[in-house]
Amino acid sequence: DFDHPDVVAEMERWGVWVARELDLDGMRLDALKHIEDRFIAGFMDAVRRERGEAFYAVGEYWKDGFEALEKYLDVVGHKVNLFDVPLHYKLFEASQKGRDYDMTNLLDQTLVTVYPTLAVTFVDNHDSQRGSSLESQVKSWFKPLAYGLILLMKEGYPCVFYGDYYSMKGEGSPHRPILDILLDARRSRAFGEQTDYFDHPNTVGFTRSGDAQHPDSGLALLLSNGEDGEKVMSVGVMHANETWHEITGSYDDELTIGDDGKALFKVHGGKLAVWVRKKD
Repeated sequence: DFDHPDVVAEMERWGVWVARELDLDGMRLDALKHIEDRFIAGFMDAVRRERGEAFYAVGEYWKDGFEALEKYLDVVGHKVNLFDVPLHYKLFEASQKGRDYDMTNLLDQTLVTVYPTLAVTFVDNHDSQRGSSLESQVKSWFKPLAYGLILLMKEGYPCVFYGDYYSMKGEGSPHRPILDILLDARRSRAFGEQTDYFDHPNTVGFTRSGDAQHPDSGLALLLSNGEDGEKVMSVGVMHANETWHEITGSYDDELTIGDDGKALFKVHGGKLAVWVRKKD
């Protein structure tokens, strides 16, 4: 009963204790829609008075509609990040509809677009699995595309589901090889400004320009939910005349960035393609 002051005081005392005892840098707050909003705001204030303003919190507020999450963020004073459930449902719908899903809408009305510093992006989790009351499992064919999106984009804090990387029910995940490629690309290539190309219903993508602090950084991502696609995209004039190649195994051929920083990038139907500078 979070309307009872003794309960509130005890829970705040416990939050401070557990954060100090375990030397925590942050915590995940479960099932927020079932907890009094005002309590959460006060709880985070109490913990941060002890652990510092940088103490992190991500909350699970499971609502499909963007408006509900936006309202919650306002009520709690933007004191917690939230899992981007609206984006998850868009990824789920895209995986269900295939080429009939308009990819230009993939990021509309999502936390990562409207509140990028408060969004924890994810593809699936334990609650979305087949047989769950919140069943909304992204189909296997679309998972590499979905993870390419959240791991390589500039905004959001991406979260990889244990079952997608390791296993579910003792069966090894078929997605681990592509996830290793994408995670390595995130660590070494996904830097610099992002330029979006969500301008075609079946073929979309973005580029990252890279930066001087990370040698060979920069990339071009394309996603297709239909036929083979291609798109002229700019990675910046700083990459002019460089040789780039595709790292997921979709293409063996190479391409050369033009004097204007642009090139024609390709992707196979129903796949993703990640193009990066070929190291010397």
